[in-house]
Amino acid sequence: MRKIIWLATASLVLVSATAHAVPPDTSSMPQLVLPQATPDEEIIPGPVFTYSVTAASNYIFRGVSQTENGAAVFGAARVSYDQFYVGTGIENVDFHNSTDAEYDLSAGWTPKLEGFRFDLGLIRYGYINAPSHIDTIEYKGVILHDFGPVTFGAGINYTPNYFGSGHDGIYGEGRGTYHITESLSASAALGRQFVDGGIGHTTWNAGLNYAITKNFSVDARYYDTNEHSLGSTYDSHYVAAIKAAF
Repeated sequence: MRKIIWLATASLVLVSATAHAVPPDTSSMPQLVLPQATPDEEIIPGPVFTYSVTAASNYIFRGVSQTENGAAVFGAARVSYDQFYVGTGIENVDFHNSTDAEYDLSAGWTPKLEGFRFDLGLIRYGYINAPSHIDTIEYKGVILHDFGPVTFGAGINYTPNYFGSGHDGIYGEGRGTYHITESLSASAALGRQFVDGGIGHTTWNAGLNYAITKNFSVDARYYDTNEHSLGSTYDSHYVAAIKAAF
C-alpha cells in the first residue's frame, strides 16, 4: 500500500513539473538575420582564363600577308573578369629583315546595351628585333548585334602613329556571320585602311568556320585587296587554319 501511494505521489510531481515547464523568453535577445539573395541580384563569376593555339597556311592582317605567303603559328592567352579583359599573343612574321616575331597586348571593356554588344579597348603591336621602331598602339571600338541566326558588326581602329610612319591611321570594317548550324558558320567582312598621306587599301574576305569539337575548329577563307600592284603580299589568298582553344 505504501509503495502504491509513493508511486502515485511521484507521478503527480512529475506531471506538475512538466505542465509548468515553459521555454525561456527570448524576445529581448538580439536576433541573427542572414542576408537573403534577391531574384534580381546578379552573381559575378570569378576571373576566366582562356588560351588558344592556331596553325594557318598564311598570316593575313587586313588583307596583307605578314609572312610572305608562308605558314604561321599563333599563340594567345586572355583573362576576363565581368566585362573587362586583358590578353596577349605571339606569332611568327616575315618582313624580309631581322624581325623575328610579332607580339600583341590588348585590354578592353565589353558592355551590353539593348541587345547590342560592344568591345572598347586598345591593342599594342610589338615586333621583336625589328630594324626600326614600328611598334604601334591602336584604339578600337566594335559593335555587334544578333538578328536571329545572323550577327552583324562594325568596327573602327585608330592609331596616331601607323607602324612607325608618323601618320594617323584608321581602319574601318563591316562584317556579318550566318550561323548555319551550331557547329557551322559562314562569314564575310569588308574593310578599308586609311593612312594620312594618301596611303591605304580596301580589303575583303569570306569563308566558313566549323567547330569539330568544343575545343577544336577549322576555318577556310578567301582574302583579297584592291592593291595587287603593291606586291604579292597584297594578292588574293586562300587560307586554311586549325585552332585549339581552352
